[in-house]
Amino acid sequence: MLNASIHQAGAARRPAIWLAAGAVAATLTMTQAAVVAQARNESMFVSVLDATGAPVTGLTVSDFVVEEDGTEREVLNVRPAVAPMQIAILVDTSASVADATGDLQRGLTTLVDQLAGGNELALLSFGGTPRILVEATTRVDRLHDGIGRVFATPNEAAYLLDALVETARGFERRESARPIIIAITGEGLDYSNRDAKQVLQALKDSGAAAHMVVLTGTQNRTVNTDPAGFSLSDGIRERDLLLEMGPQASGGQRRDLLLSSRLDTTLAELAAIVMAQYEVVYSRPANLIPPDAITIRMRRDDLSARGTPVRRAGD
Repeated sequence: MLNASIHQAGAARRPAIWLAAGAVAATLTMTQAAVVAQARNESMFVSVLDATGAPVTGLTVSDFVVEEDGTEREVLNVRPAVAPMQIAILVDTSASVADATGDLQRGLTTLVDQLAGGNELALLSFGGTPRILVEATTRVDRLHDGIGRVFATPNEAAYLLDALVETARGFERRESARPIIIAITGEGLDYSNRDAKQVLQALKDSGAAAHMVVLTGTQNRTVNTDPAGFSLSDGIRERDLLLEMGPQASGGQRRDLLLSSRLDTTLAELAAIVMAQYEVVYSRPANLIPPDAITIRMRRDDLSARGTPVRRAGD
C-alpha cells in the first residue's frame, strides 16, 4: 500500500496542501479499483499434512501462501473442497505383483468405499495393454465387481506410463473439473511407449493430481517377452523418474510399501487426504501471461501443502 507523507508548510498554504492530498488519495483509489476490476480469481485444490502425514483441517486464509513465478498473490478465500471428484484408479496387474492379488483387492475395496458418495470412480489395469475394468460410475457395486477381476497376468510387464497418459488425456477431453489419478504399482519391468516428460505434460494439460502407491521389493520379477528395440534400462529409468516427479509436480502424494499387506491401511490414509482437501481462492492480475509455476506453501513450518490448479473449461 502506498503511503503519502505531507508536511505542513505554513497556514497560508494549508488549504492547497489538503486539496493536493485529496487529489492524490482519489487517484490512488481509482487506480486500486482499476486493478481490482482487472484481476481474476483462480483456485487450487490443496492437501495440507502435518509432520505425521495426516491431513489438517480448520485452516484459514492467513495460513496459506500462493506464489506465481515467485510473486506472492493475495489469498481471498479458503474453504473445504466440495466439488465432486473424477477419480481414476490404476492398478498394476503385471507379473511383478503376482503375490499381492489378495492384498490389492482388499486395499481397492477400502479405497472405493471411502471415496464413493457423489464422486465418479473408474478402475483400470495396466498389466499388459492398459484396459478399463469399470467405466466411470458412482455405483459401488459395479466397482466391487471390477475389483473382483483384478488378477496379475503371468509373463506380462507393466505399462504404467501409457496408462497415465491415456487416463490424463481422457480427463482433458471431458474437461473434468476435479480429476484425480491413484495408481498402485510394483517396481517390475515397464514397457510403456511414453517417457516421463510426456506423462508430466499430460498431467499438466488435464489438471489431474497423480497419487502413487509403490510396492517396493518387486523389481526382481522377470518377464519372458522383450519387445524389439526396447531398452530395459530406459524403461526403468523413465518409470522411476515419473514416480519421483509425478506426484510432486501434479499436487499428489507418493507412498512406498515394502509389504503389500499394508495396502489396506495406506489406501485408507490416502483416501482421507483426498477427502480433506481445501479449495484455495486467490487473485491474479488479468493482464498477465499465465505463469509457468504456481506454488503453495504454509506459513507454519510444521505443515506441508501440495496443490493442483483448478483447470477452467476451455483453458
